[in-house]
Amino acid sequence: MKLTVQDLYNLTKGLNDLLDKELSTSTSFTIARNHKKVSDEAKTAEELRKKIIEKYKDKENEDGSIQLKKDKLDEYKKEIEELHEQEVDVDIKKIKLDDLGESIKPRTLGLLEKIIKEEK
Repeated sequence: MKLTVQDLYNLTKGLNDLLDKELSTSTSFTIARNHKKVSDEAKTAEELRKKIIEKYKDKENEDGSIQLKKDKLDEYKKEIEELHEQEVDVDIKKIKLDDLGESIKPRTLGLLEKIIKEEK
């Protein structure tokens, strides 16, 4: 399945929300496998994102937050957007909406939209 790096970030968050949910064994297994594959791909993107931040970092504050060079913000945003738009081919399985149980947060569903298979 072709996904953007932004999709990977969203799926990672959404799958994290499901990891501790009581679901059928087969659905839990699919979620765990998808999570591993998505997380592995997202790690590569995250390493590059950190390099981009380091490139445009002005200073690091005492609380750990980072201040970017004000005169380079447009260049930083352009590089981050370019990273988020990169496509990655990930072998993940779609999950049936019915298999996710009776209650699931709308935010989680939004994050998982790319891999939800709706039954008709």
